[in-house]
Amino acid sequence: MSTELQLTYDKVPYQSLPFAQSHPDRLATIGRLFGMSPAPLQQCRVLEIGCSSGGNLIPVAAALPTAEFVGIDLSPVQVQQGLADIEELGLANIRLFAMDLLDFPEHFGQFDYVIAHGVYSWVPTMVQERLFEVCGRHLAPTGIAYVSYNALPGWRMRSVVRDAMLFHTQSTTDAPTRVVQARAILD
Repeated sequence: MSTELQLTYDKVPYQSLPFAQSHPDRLATIGRLFGMSPAPLQQCRVLEIGCSSGGNLIPVAAALPTAEFVGIDLSPVQVQQGLADIEELGLANIRLFAMDLLDFPEHFGQFDYVIAHGVYSWVPTMVQERLFEVCGRHLAPTGIAYVSYNALPGWRMRSVVRDAMLFHTQSTTDAPTRVVQARAILD
């Protein structure tokens, strides 16, 4: 992805909160309902693509101290915040990396759960394709991938507002100015 895009994420960080629908326990339960045999949570490996500052992954890592967690995000600023939080909490079972998904390395191995919440709908086609490639190569045979997508029709009303905001802000590349202009169109 472009350096300009990375800097945008650094200048205007997005909020990172827990997202219950992506919790490995919930994913395992749904998997069992569909006849799968997901990995036990106590020994599972979890990858979150687009982890931001770890707001979704850190609470799960704290609750499952014998499992292993890896998060990646394009923004070094947000990853550094997450690493500071991890250090403050004294968690040893979670690692966050600032990296482009296009550069995801093979040596990370397989994961029992792959989470990509709020990523797919907002990235270019090549990154969408890479996301599924990473899932295909790094998901364990009994693994479960959670890839959220802002689908129509429920998302359509918000999409209209988003399109208006993008149109209104297209004349500037400065992230803080774009935020001010986007809020102005909402007003």
